Amino acid sequence: MARYCALFSGSKGNATYVGTPAFGVLVDVGVSAKRLCTALCERDIAPETVGGVFITHEHSDHIAGLRVLLKRFHWRVYASAGTLAALSESGALPADADAVALSDAAVTVGDIQVQPFHTPHDARESMGYCFEMPDERRIAVATDMGCLLPQAEALLSSCDLVHIESNHDVGMLQNGPYPYVLQQRILSDHGHLSNAVCAAALPRLAAAGVTRFTLAHLSEQNNTPTLARKTATAALTAAGFAADRDYRLAVAPPVSASPVTIL
Repeated sequence: MARYCALFSGSKGNATYVGTPAFGVLVDVGVSAKRLCTALCERDIAPETVGGVFITHEHSDHIAGLRVLLKRFHWRVYASAGTLAALSESGALPADADAVALSDAAVTVGDIQVQPFHTPHDARESMGYCFEMPDERRIAVATDMGCLLPQAEALLSSCDLVHIESNHDVGMLQNGPYPYVLQQRILSDHGHLSNAVCAAALPRLAAAGVTRFTLAHLSEQNNTPTLARKTATAALTAAGFAADRDYRLAVAPPVSASPVTIL
């Protein structure tokens, strides 16, 4: 049975677990090795059963624990060629790391098939990932993107669960403490998905058969869990979808206390 857990989510660190009862992978390791290992062990996931780490991009809130974790566990790292180059240049990726450069082709890790897809973000070559589990359940992780590209939406539409960015409320951002230049970067097509843009995509995904959504990577300065959930629910309700009957919606907190979701 497929398993999923948003361990950490937001500007202070991101890490998501996807796996089976015996094996799994991580998407990003943006917190310390100690915090990540504690989070895994609290869910009865032995770090030694992690078969690889998929890095979305090189920003610190996605790779903060990478170097220490690789020295301890020697996990294989999967990322785009651009991201691997950026990690090497910054020293985040040890020279002897077991790293695989991804393209548009799917890869298999253990009994999990992984389809990478490109995401528009202000990074070297960012990616999201769609995981097909042995029981044919599909889980996608799609964050840090200024817009939802057609290829990405097509992959998300084929999934059972979608972990998708709902980063900011535009009004809060424009009236908040961030300088104008930073606001424009976030609002650009290479920035982050707003609540409204994320919410607009959810009915299309639900119509395609997605039944579980996790709103992720919320800004602590420019969003609230209540506002993100309200915006998403309103869009789904307006399209005729009912919570619990047609879909389940969760909001990933910065540090999750939730158990692993079993699909």
